[in-house]
Amino acid sequence: MKNILVATDFSSNAYNALFHATRLLGDSPGKFYLLHVYDENTVLSGLKDAVSESQALADQSIDGLRETYHRIKRDRPDSNYDFETLSVQGDLVVAIEETIQEKNIDLVVMGNSGCSEMKAIFLGSNVLRAIGGIKKCPILTIPKEIDFNPPKAISFVTDYKSNFDVELLEPLRFIARQFNSKIRIMHINEEETFTETQHMNRGLLLDYFSDFDHTLNWMPLFKSKATAIQGFLEEMNIDLLVMVNYEHSFLEKISREPVIKRIAFDLDIPFLVIPYED
Repeated sequence: MKNILVATDFSSNAYNALFHATRLLGDSPGKFYLLHVYDENTVLSGLKDAVSESQALADQSIDGLRETYHRIKRDRPDSNYDFETLSVQGDLVVAIEETIQEKNIDLVVMGNSGCSEMKAIFLGSNVLRAIGGIKKCPILTIPKEIDFNPPKAISFVTDYKSNFDVELLEPLRFIARQFNSKIRIMHINEEETFTETQHMNRGLLLDYFSDFDHTLNWMPLFKSKATAIQGFLEEMNIDLLVMVNYEHSFLEKISREPVIKRIAFDLDIPFLVIPYED
């Protein structure tokens, strides 16, 4: 995991996500791309006379990135990383996708603002848009201003119904190697028996995690899958949740479950989303 893209809006939440990402990389060499995307809806901190709004937005973006760069260098002086700042005008998801291709990005990191809008109560509107739109790179979301804790226990939630892209699962393995993490594979018991495909996929996954301390865990289906997952995270003291975002998967359905609007499913641990594309 060499190239990390961190999207920032210069908030404390976004900076916390950046700080977490540098800690997760540990002592490994790598390059961080700090991306700020602005458009006509971006709020200006001030507009000087004789300066166009477009130029003022560009200047504000560059200044903010420069401040972020100097701050992370102060906070992580002994880190073995390079940093590059990217200021882009346009749509956030489009800019992230283009940067993934141009810079050969291995992981996208975003802060979870804890937005309380009805459609964004799960993760926040920008993160939901990114998860729905980005198909070629894993996305790691960091909850608002949480302290960094080494991920000693990682939960990988799966229904075993689709195959696994080994390359896209590499960030999970990378983090587990860095911190000697235990991997808790969690399956929600929806059916009495596995299909042949589920048996095959489970076997492949066990082979893939054979070098790690890992366990298979079954959870009963409660009123919703969100409730089952939340209970498992608390019971097993999980530090990092990982899920594959299959099209029409239960991850997609979770964000629409009514229970989300009641309990907010307010994750207080990082969440790694692995994309999937047929």
